[in-house]
Amino acid sequence: MSLKSATALAAITLFAAPAAAQTNVVCDEASIVKAEQQIGQISDGAKKIESAKELGMAKDAMAANDVEKCKSHLENAIKGMDAM
Repeated sequence: MSLKSATALAAITLFAAPAAAQTNVVCDEASIVKAEQQIGQISDGAKKIESAKELGMAKDAMAANDVEKCKSHLENAIKGMDAM
C-alpha cells in the first residue's frame, strides 16, 4: 500500500468514526416518556437535575414544533443519563 493510500484510508477512518457514533434520536411523545422514566431512575442528584432540565427544554421545543432543537436537547438528556 502506498503512503498516499494509507493516508487517505486513515483520513476516512478518522472522519467516519464520529459520524457512526452519532445516535439517531427521534423527538416524539414515546421518546419523551421513555426518557422521563429513565430520568426517574437516576440516583445521582446532579445528573438527574441536568437530564430533567434538558428534557424540559426538549418538551418545550417539541411543543414549538422545533424538531432539531428538540432532538438536540433530548440527545443531551440521554447523554446525561449515560454518564451515570
